[in-house]
Amino acid sequence: MILHIALKDLKIIFKDKKALMIMLLMPAIIMLILGSALGSVFTDELKINKFSIAVVNNDDGQMSQVFINKVLRESMGDMFNTFVVEGATAEKMLSNKTVPSIIVIPQNFSKNIDSNKPVNIEVKSQIDQQFKSSIVKSVTEGFAQGLSQSSAVAFAALDIFKKHNIPVPKPPMEGMTESMAIMQELQKKLSTEMIKFNESNEERQKNLSGIQYYSATMLVMFMLFGMSQGTKVMVEERESKTLGRIMSTRVGKLNLIMGKFLGLLFICFTQSMILIVFTRVVYGVNWGNSIPGLLLITFCAVFAGAALGMMIATIAKTPGAADGIGQAFIQVFTLIGGGMIPLFVMPDFVKYMANFTLNSWATKGYNDLMMGMGIDAILPYCGILIVMGMGYLSVGIARFKVE
Repeated sequence: MILHIALKDLKIIFKDKKALMIMLLMPAIIMLILGSALGSVFTDELKINKFSIAVVNNDDGQMSQVFINKVLRESMGDMFNTFVVEGATAEKMLSNKTVPSIIVIPQNFSKNIDSNKPVNIEVKSQIDQQFKSSIVKSVTEGFAQGLSQSSAVAFAALDIFKKHNIPVPKPPMEGMTESMAIMQELQKKLSTEMIKFNESNEERQKNLSGIQYYSATMLVMFMLFGMSQGTKVMVEERESKTLGRIMSTRVGKLNLIMGKFLGLLFICFTQSMILIVFTRVVYGVNWGNSIPGLLLITFCAVFAGAALGMMIATIAKTPGAADGIGQAFIQVFTLIGGGMIPLFVMPDFVKYMANFTLNSWATKGYNDLMMGMGIDAILPYCGILIVMGMGYLSVGIARFKVE
């Protein structure tokens, strides 16, 4: 009886031509459009021309020279040209939009560092040059953080050396203090580790194409559209007393709930597999080498989506309300979960909010498989999706009514 109820809902949806267009044709078109239009975000085609920055150096010590010559000119020389100018000149360059940002190094910068006192490097930027400005800010913040860490460790090390009468290593050059010598060594090690981490992360992003990313995100989004269609059918049946008549045949409330849930599961899973096969054959999308992993993450995403549909069906009182609530969930989950704009370019608070959407976890699972990872890599995502689904389903079961 449970299977009969589930198959009945599947037949109803797949007889609805309008629903089929929303569930199958629209995602296929949008995947192609977004994947083609925004594909450069995932490749090294998105490049920025070399630009200039101005530095106002009010310090006469060694640390400011290290920052200007080693960090800005040497390490970042392929990204921007660094000009050391007076304060007034720098302000004029910024106002004339000659440079997107200026860096102001304060007086006694090196002395304060050598005395273990707090220092502050100021970055001023144009409002309309946020991408270039963010690069300058990131470089400056990275240097400041590394300097703070190495300074704290250097002074702690000096205290230990003096406390235990351990000989302090001599500075490699004249005029350099003992603390500066230790900091310089620490900075080298910190910056080397940082570069390794960034290169590894960047390489991970390059392995994913635009069409792959949007095939995954649109698959999840339109899976939720399929869920919404099934939810609407359920609410319509409740409004037309159909659910009450089914209950009168001694089906039982639990069997009816499971039949309806299984129906949503069938609808979403069938739709998802059709889209996966279509994008693989027509668009050449590589979904990875693990078919069991692909089936598992799809099932878990569908389980969470179907459970969400059950919850919405018990909240909505009319088919119109069910459609509206479903659309709201879809839009919010898709936007926050990285469905429209990739999460790695989103602000930190959006990345945090994405953890509460099934879209984000499902997309991460698909992306990992696309990048060649196996089923082990996606098990944590699957666990989170199942937990989410159980939560939604519990609410749906508790609130389920036939009238």
